[in-house]
Amino acid sequence: MKSIFFAILIALFFAGCGSKNYYKPQKIDDKLTYSKTVDSKIVDVSRDGATYDDGKVVVRDIGILDLNIPKGFTFVNSADNGIIITSKSGVVKILSSKNELLFEKNFGKQLISASIRDTLLAMVFIDNEIMLYDIKDDKIQYKQLLSQALTIDARAANPIFLDNLLIFATLDGRVLIMSLDNKTVVRDVSISNKEFFNNVIFLDNFEDTLVAATSSKIISVNKAQSNTLNIDAKDIIFQDKNIYVFTKNGEVILLDESLKKLQELKFTFGHFVAVSLGEKLYAVEKRGYLIEIEKDLSSYRVLKLPSKVDGALFFYKNKIYFDNHYIEIK
Repeated sequence: MKSIFFAILIALFFAGCGSKNYYKPQKIDDKLTYSKTVDSKIVDVSRDGATYDDGKVVVRDIGILDLNIPKGFTFVNSADNGIIITSKSGVVKILSSKNELLFEKNFGKQLISASIRDTLLAMVFIDNEIMLYDIKDDKIQYKQLLSQALTIDARAANPIFLDNLLIFATLDGRVLIMSLDNKTVVRDVSISNKEFFNNVIFLDNFEDTLVAATSSKIISVNKAQSNTLNIDAKDIIFQDKNIYVFTKNGEVILLDESLKKLQELKFTFGHFVAVSLGEKLYAVEKRGYLIEIEKDLSSYRVLKLPSKVDGALFFYKNKIYFDNHYIEIK
């Protein structure tokens, strides 16, 4: 999937060449070592997992699965009843955790994000077409072609099944809420309308609140109200009505569900490449640091990683997977 985002890599390269300012911690509280070395390297990362060059995948909530997925395929998302993988040419497969093929179809264009519940497969393609597909009946139940996205941020959010609703995160900065009862879009929420990198990078819900974001704006929606906040977001975590925003400027901001700022930390010139929430809040800084933060942002520690982060990295809860290593935070 990385090849799609070539423009992103070029932009980041030249941005990096023009800057000589780096994050420098005032002190280093501890050092981390590799917990384990694996036999292959990560070659692709999505929001919910990563693909190794030998066909293994690391999956959110599960860890490393020895699936031996075919060459040219990458992990997209997983659920209890299947693991979704795709190829650049548009072949979509669903595998069981035992590597059994449950579904395969060539849709003719690259899949960007997807989720599955029972027999329903929700998908967003590179041309910003959304589709709901019944894998049992081999039939399209709904599709709609939306506005073309010129460039895409690699952190594309996957669709969410929520009770009798299906929520699509589009590539043109919108959230479409569909009723699964009659397969119609009942709400179309525009988050932002930037020309470039305007896809939805975050989508999650807690109780009756839905939070979604592009790289420039966050929205929070519930039955009572809707709130928006303009912010240069690098990544977001939403848990227990707390919204943690990691910005492109090295800030960590704690918001409540109405997007009111509660607390903030600033890491000057910090470049966060991955974030996670376990017993504490964690952020990996590109120069080779793990910042361990209390959930109320009252204090933090800086831990030195064994190396700088130059390649692909996936971080979930207390495990950091990168290159051919992973680190377990204890």
